[in-house]
Amino acid sequence: MELKDEEIVELFFDVVKQNRRYSEKRYGSMHPFRGQYYCLMVLSNAGELNQKELAHLLGIRPSSAGELIAKLEQKGWVRRKSHPSDRRSSIVSLTKEGEIAAEEAVKKRAKLHSDMLEELTEAEKTAFYDALKKIQHHYISTESQNE
Repeated sequence: MELKDEEIVELFFDVVKQNRRYSEKRYGSMHPFRGQYYCLMVLSNAGELNQKELAHLLGIRPSSAGELIAKLEQKGWVRRKSHPSDRRSSIVSLTKEGEIAAEEAVKKRAKLHSDMLEELTEAEKTAFYDALKKIQHHYISTESQNE
């Protein structure tokens, strides 16, 4: 049986949707949301960053970073303070509650990822990884050729 590209890609997207539904049923909502999660991870690794640097590392506009930071501030997970040498710029860092939220999110996601791949043998995991890396490389090389 010859598979069509569309069948493979649609199956992949269907599995992604099923994974989200499974994770929410099994582990509850995967809060923080993906953008918030990445922001917590970046700040967890960096310590503190100015808003412009944070936006760059997240691959979003500074105004979007401002909205994201405001949501995380409301949750008590980040704090903003004025930059000591440039009052127009703010420094963003995790609060203690933000550090705890980041740790919990990492643990939850690690368990979810293990669950997702538990039916695969090590050889199948390697083949899956290699196929995804090949697709990723294609997109990266295509992007750099078009710039």
